[in-house]
Amino acid sequence: MIRTVNILLLLVLFSTLGLAQSDSPTVTARITATVEDYIEMVTLSNIDVGMIIPTEDMLRLDPRSDQGAGLILISGQKNASAQIAFTAHVEMTNFASDIPLNVYYNISGNGENNQSASEIFTTNPMTVNLSSIGTYYLWIGCEFSLKDLVPGSYDGDFVIEVDYN
Repeated sequence: MIRTVNILLLLVLFSTLGLAQSDSPTVTARITATVEDYIEMVTLSNIDVGMIIPTEDMLRLDPRSDQGAGLILISGQKNASAQIAFTAHVEMTNFASDIPLNVYYNISGNGENNQSASEIFTTNPMTVNLSSIGTYYLWIGCEFSLKDLVPGSYDGDFVIEVDYN
């Protein structure tokens, strides 16, 4: 009798579990994701104009030929087309005196690390192609007046934006 009661209890339990599962609501969720290709920018060297002495001249740092040009490496998808935009003019401010210094930037670029073979950006933004290994090098030059230049440190924001096309 105990064995029969145990079997009946097991049958009731299994049928209750079976009913509970069939009456349970079902939820289906569809999950999608878009994976964007990465673009990484690494500053390999900052602009270095050297020692400056106030004169009536303009200081010009050519991105194609001067060793003091800044250098940025862009890494991303192989052979991808990218658009590069930059701040062409920045008003720098002297920390101590608040005197402004107008700096005008120009850029050249190349898929290989070859500064003298780089091409000057003629538009802003400029469309470029990353190399077959997914690299592109940017050299940053600048120019500014040395007239009435005040000694000290200057601060301002030069911005480069890179987006895939």
